Formats: sequence, structure tokens, C-alpha cells
Amino acid sequence: MKIAARIVLAIALVGLFLSQIVVTQFPVLSTSTSFAIPSSLTVAVEPLPLELYCPGAFAEVGGESGIELGQIDRIGEASIFQFLGSGELIVDPGLTTTPGARLVAVGDNQSTGLLSVIQSQGIARDRAVGLMATTCSQPLFSGWFISGAAALGQETVLLLANPSESETLVSLQFLVPGGKISKQVSLAAGQTVVLPVSSVIFQESMFSLWFETSGVPISVAMQQRATAGLSTRGVDMQLPSVATANDNLITGLSVRSEGFDKPVLRLFNFGDIATEAVITAVSSNNVVVLRQQVQSEGFAEIELDLTDGDYLVRVESVSPLLAGIKNTILKPVVDFSWLTQSSKFTDLTIPIPSYKTRLHVANFGLTALAVNLEITNGTRVEYQSFEIASFSQVSLPISGDSIRINSASEFTAALEVIDVPGYAVINPRENQNFGDALSVSVR
Repeated sequence: MKIAARIVLAIALVGLFLSQIVVTQFPVLSTSTSFAIPSSLTVAVEPLPLELYCPGAFAEVGGESGIELGQIDRIGEASIFQFLGSGELIVDPGLTTTPGARLVAVGDNQSTGLLSVIQSQGIARDRAVGLMATTCSQPLFSGWFISGAAALGQETVLLLANPSESETLVSLQFLVPGGKISKQVSLAAGQTVVLPVSSVIFQESMFSLWFETSGVPISVAMQQRATAGLSTRGVDMQLPSVATANDNLITGLSVRSEGFDKPVLRLFNFGDIATEAVITAVSSNNVVVLRQQVQSEGFAEIELDLTDGDYLVRVESVSPLLAGIKNTILKPVVDFSWLTQSSKFTDLTIPIPSYKTRLHVANFGLTALAVNLEITNGTRVEYQSFEIASFSQVSLPISGDSIRINSASEFTAALEVIDVPGYAVINPRENQNFGDALSVSVR
């Protein structure tokens, strides 16, 4: 027993000695770890100069007779109307353009409050009569058109421009009933291309177009001309929509040709599942609600049987859709315009073209909307305020150099021009580059 006790005691002493060595050479770390308190740094990122592009003058295909194969001419000049806020215009094309024009401004305010531009042109040719007017917008990397037509009496031309300093490849997808046709166009830096759609597709009474660039934003505008036999039926110019939507809001539908040519709503479902669209058209004395099934990768066109009046239109669907309305007027000339998805604003400034113009401001919200107007004409400024009920629209004639619209809640707006040259609806767009104060945490 004594021998066994001594052995146990010796083993215990050796273990204690070894444990002291381990503790000395390898101290036990605490399970809690402390880190330095992160430091924050705030940096200001200046936005790039704000650049807009105007598509330019009317493109006549085939000469004035229409039979000169391969001939494409830009006819006349498009007038440029601009609003410049508290900034500097560093690229200014002047008052007119034929091939298309860049406008570049620098300033603190990145919005229509810094730079807002419209172009317009009255057309009076043997095969084309009417008014083309549109906003001049920021170049885009991709976009959609709903209003295409390339059949007998319907001509569509694409006006493509690359205002950047780099070459790019543009992929075009023409989506027609039953399929799609693809084409690629190379655009050198600073190059413009006029592309008649008849060189790609023919005898398609309706098509949508999706485009995407390989790396730099470009300007794409869709010009249209309509005829019926030897009679002209108007011209139009459209800019792209950024994306399809589940809730398409259309502002400024003015029905003035009851019994002649009803407004036509076109829907396109890019998805692979059929969807139902609920269409609501509201004027001061009329409400129309329709339902329309739209097949996958398919179109639907609906004649809107509306009495004369000013309408706002909402198209709701489970799957996102493209939506647009072709509207025709009879006087002063037969002309048409495509009304497409409206943008939402809380503050919008837009120049007023030198034609008879009406402003449409719509409230698609659930509560009444207080709106303030600031109309500038030279050195004179006029102020107006009014309230728009839920799901209603206010329309009023305006004149001057520019108009600012602001509200605490979102609204949509459109300018309608009906004058001697013809008819056009101008759909305003927001102008903005990214840039703000950023907070960076460094550990």
C-alpha cells in the first residue's frame, strides 16, 4: 500500500509540473474578444453632369414620293424648348436641331428642376401631316416600346443615337404576334442611325420592341406615320418605357372624335403565363371598367367606347404588362398620338411649347391631392393652387415659358398640344443622375 501511494503521489507531482509549463508557455485566451470602435467617414459624391438627348427632325423614307429606294432624309428642323434652373448649360445646341442634339447641364439639383427639355415639329409633306412632340430624355441602357406597327398604311422608323464616347452594340427584339425577330446594330461614338422597321419586319400591324446596349446608354425614339390610301392620318414620336408594370397609369386621354375613330388600348404580356387586365377609364362624367385576358407572350387590343371628355386610365394586372393608347383627333387635321405609362412626381418642371397647350394633372391615389402651380413667363411668375379628388384629373390651358408642379404626394402629368400643325401628347420624364452624401464605416 505504501508503495502504491508513493506511485500515485509521484504521478500527481509530474502532472502538476507539466500543467505549469503548459500554462506558462501557452496562456489560455479569454472567450470574449474586444474590437476597436468603428470610425465613420462621410464623403460627398458629386453626380455626373445631367445629359439629355433630343431625337431630332422627321425622317422621310423613300423621298417625298415614297418610291426612291434606300433614300432617307431628315426633313426641316425640330424646335427645342428648354428650362434651365440654377445651373450651367455646358452643351447647348441652340433653338433647333435636325440630326438630334445633346444638352448637358451641371448644377446641384439633379432633376427636372435643373434641366427639362421638349422638342416639337410640325410636319406638312405629301405623305405626312401632323405634329411630333416629345420630351428630350436621358439616354438609356434598355427600354420598351408598345406602339409599333409595320403594315400597309403604317410606317415605323427608329431613330438611334449614341451620344457617348464609346462604341456600343444595340440588340433589338421585335416582338410580334406568334414570335420575335432579332437584329443587332453597331453604333460608333457620336453616331446616329435611322432604321426603317420595314427593313426588318413587314406586314405586322402591331409589335413591341425591346432594346438593350452592350455597355453605354443611348437614345432611341420611335417615329410613326399613318396613311389611308392617298390621305394622311398623322405622325407621332414616342420615347421608350423603362419597364413593364403591374399598374400602368395613363394620363391625358382627350376623346374628341366620338363616332369616328375610338381610342385603342394595346396590351402586351411578355411573361409565360396568361394574365387578366382590369382597365378603368375615368372622366368628370363617365366611368368605364373593362376586363381583358392577355395570353402569354401575346397582345390584346381593345377599342375604348368612351364619350367625349378628358380621361385618366389605369391598367392593373397580376403579371406585368406594357400598355399604350392610340388616340386620334379630327381637327385641325387628322392626327394621332400614343399615350404610354406616366411617371410619378412630387415636383416637376417642364417647358411649355409655343403651341396651344393644355396641362393634365392626375391623382391616382386614394385621398385628395393638393397641387401648386408656378407658371413663369419672362420675368412674370403666376401661382395657382387646387385640389384633385382621388382618382381624378384636372385639365387646364397654359401658356408661358415653363411650369412647375409640386405636391406633398405623388401625381402624374401630361402636356397636350392641339394646334394648327396637329396633335401630340407629351409625357414628362424625371431627369436624374446618382450622387449624394455617403457614410462609410471603417473597422
